[in-house]
Amino acid sequence: MRRTNIYLGDEQLARLRLLSSTRDVPVASLVREAVDSWLAEQRVTPVPESEWRARFDSLLQRRDALWQEHDWEAEQVERDVMEAVREVRAERAARRR
Repeated sequence: MRRTNIYLGDEQLARLRLLSSTRDVPVASLVREAVDSWLAEQRVTPVPESEWRARFDSLLQRRDALWQEHDWEAEQVERDVMEAVREVRAERAARRR
């Protein structure tokens, strides 16, 4: 585990402390439980290493097949990728404004 700081309102902290004493568990445990519950509701789950590797290998195989099918040149692919990266960064920057 890693230590982190969160800011809670007085009422939130008071209610957490009350629940903490009622359940006889630390406030930190209640916060971790709440975060786990929220992450589950958001369907945020870690991808196991084996699945990550399988997905990445599949992506590389598709890339190689496309490369051969279209007879692309490395320089053009690099330009296209860099352009896509610029577009994504510009879109993210616009959303932050």
